[in-house]
Amino acid sequence: MAKVQSFADKAAKLAKKAEMNVVDPETGKETRLIHIRFVEAVKSEKGSYKFLDRNMKVYESSYKQFKG
Repeated sequence: MAKVQSFADKAAKLAKKAEMNVVDPETGKETRLIHIRFVEAVKSEKGSYKFLDRNMKVYESSYKQFKG
């Protein structure tokens, strides 16, 4: 009979998977990647504002965008 996973088991599994350790090229130290949502206000030609949002990964130590 299969084991039923609890919510805590699933959350721990996803957290471990999401935790990615990489070397930051600027500092040369090992750091984690974190996921952020970047929201930018852009003025349109008509004078109103648009909000552009992007999901991106950044280095936790320097908050520079991860490219790779």
